[in-house]
Amino acid sequence: MEELVKFTLLTRDCADHLVDRYSEQRESAEALSKRVNLRSI
Repeated sequence: MEELVKFTLLTRDCADHLVDRYSEQRESAEALSKRVNLRSI
């Protein structure tokens, strides 16, 4: 239990960064088009 509390206190300020999942990010249609067109070259 003590280690869980320590971990929680250490990571509290980083929560926004730690729970931001790349797979859930939305990209604009323009950005998607640019990314896809770069791969086809």
